[in-house]
Amino acid sequence: MAMAVAIAGARVRRLLRRIRFLLLVLVVLFAFFTPGEALLPVLGRFGPTREGVLLAAVHALRLLAVVMLVAVLLAKTGERELVSGLMVLAKPLAACGLPVERLAVRLLLVLRYVESPPAGGWRALLGERAGELPGAETLKVYLPALSLADRLAIAGLVAAIVWGASL
Repeated sequence: MAMAVAIAGARVRRLLRRIRFLLLVLVVLFAFFTPGEALLPVLGRFGPTREGVLLAAVHALRLLAVVMLVAVLLAKTGERELVSGLMVLAKPLAACGLPVERLAVRLLLVLRYVESPPAGGWRALLGERAGELPGAETLKVYLPALSLADRLAIAGLVAAIVWGASL
């Protein structure tokens, strides 16, 4: 976590500010609604439980780790390269009917609007003048060819996931 703050401090702070309510809800739900030994016996069954607080801490730290890793990934990788990589990895899912190109365009738009929301906020995207938003442009995604090393790495990752899921 310290490395993520050192590498992408401003982005980490911005993302943490955006998930603060999610973290709060996660902690409250786990701390107060997980059965176990009462942490504050004075509150009776309306208080947090020891097991709930531990689960809340574990899940909150997991969420924080994921958000910080995303911040580092976005700081070190451009949005187009990130989406290109995801398109290459999702290409086999096109055989199942997943529209990979549409997914990539939507992801690019989400990344763009997360970084700099349009004037007027999200309501501007839904309003009558949504088609007149400034910055309308053609989105281009570069799809690099996979090398043998890339294919072996993907196959190894898939094998590790399948092996881990079978345990």
